[in-house]
Amino acid sequence: MNHWLPERTGAGLFYMAAALLVLAFLTGGGASDRGIGDAATQLLACAVLPLALHCLSKRAQPIPRLRWILLLATLVPAGIALQLAAGLTRTPWATERALWSILPALAAFVSALALPRRRQVHLAWTIVSLAAASLILGYLQLGAPQDSILNPFPELPPVLNGVFANQNHQATAIGIALVLLAAWAFDPRRRLDEEDAPPHSRTAGLIAAGGLALLLLVALPLVGSRAMALISIGALLLVPAATGWLRQRLGRRGRRRQGTFLLLGGLVAGALVLVALSGWIKVDYSSETRIAMARATAALAADAMPWGSGIGSFVQWFDAHTPDEALQWAYVNHAHNEYAQWWLESGILGLAWIALLAVGMAWSLPRCAWRADAQPDGLAAGSWLAVAVVLAHSFVDYPLRTPAIMTVAAFLAGVAAQAAALRLGAPPLSPAVRRSGTPAEESMLGRDPAPWPGSD
Repeated sequence: MNHWLPERTGAGLFYMAAALLVLAFLTGGGASDRGIGDAATQLLACAVLPLALHCLSKRAQPIPRLRWILLLATLVPAGIALQLAAGLTRTPWATERALWSILPALAAFVSALALPRRRQVHLAWTIVSLAAASLILGYLQLGAPQDSILNPFPELPPVLNGVFANQNHQATAIGIALVLLAAWAFDPRRRLDEEDAPPHSRTAGLIAAGGLALLLLVALPLVGSRAMALISIGALLLVPAATGWLRQRLGRRGRRRQGTFLLLGGLVAGALVLVALSGWIKVDYSSETRIAMARATAALAADAMPWGSGIGSFVQWFDAHTPDEALQWAYVNHAHNEYAQWWLESGILGLAWIALLAVGMAWSLPRCAWRADAQPDGLAAGSWLAVAVVLAHSFVDYPLRTPAIMTVAAFLAGVAAQAAALRLGAPPLSPAVRRSGTPAEESMLGRDPAPWPGSD
């Protein structure tokens, strides 16, 4: 009976977390409050969050590091609540709304920490499917009137947006899906996981995944986000190393030459990406848009120190203190640089959070790229790279201001954090275990390993 209750509760958490991701993605494509859609997502998060905490408390073998991860995760809503309670915000109503808006992301993050890997796999494929569905919707929008039911933002002309108000955020979703697909393709464990599957099933899965990846890759430059196209290409080049596939190729006799050529090819491709990136930066400097906006926001942030202007106060504060170089902008809804806006709205607390975020990304970095005793895990590596893609895009845009991207990124961050906590708490792997491809974290917790494609 004691074993049955956690299993049933875990299944309930899985379905509720899936509903949360789907609802947040379908209704949270805008950076401003969309009314009933956002409210429904936030209310659902109020039910998912305590259930996820309950599942974490019922683990057969608690993981001490997860407690510290949970503590760090609560710093964001705690900081927002502190601004409200201490009267440190210039716009209390906007700060209160921001506190509600953070709930879906927090619930998704804790759910990822609580769910076993096989459940995380299903939800990762759900994210890929949602990004593909949004792209297909974008194509349908191009052939329909602006006020069509297919356009969730009829006030804006459709430009391959899908469920998003901004095509840059559509590109972010595509980039996340591409990285997850590539991580599955390069996962060294995938072939071992699929040994028992029928050959026609493996072939059909590869064809379907390859076709989906091609659809997303071709659409990425069509969406019109220069930054996201370059960031996604750079992340895709890192996938073979991050998953441990390249290290295994270089370490096997007879394949070292092939791996060396692949490594050199990746370095050349990376150099080309850097050249393209420098050209993009020159274009943005000449137009004086995003970079100038970020500079203006940083200047305002320095003036608003030490406590900032308040979470959610950017529009009002920027309008009231518009610098001379920004007078030509009719309306600025965000700084187009998340880090500058966090600094402006939360002061030293925002700077501390940025530092903690950088430390957390370094701590959860997949070790299988260079350590032979690190077990490759395509899901963890793909999730980490997907979060890195979102954080990189946040330098020139505001993807985390949309509930859709924020919730998805929080879930993938939870997957990467759980994998890092399990990896660091696991005993060193013997050579036999490393050759077998059995996940260390699954054996440590007494669970059956699940393939990246995943099945219960």
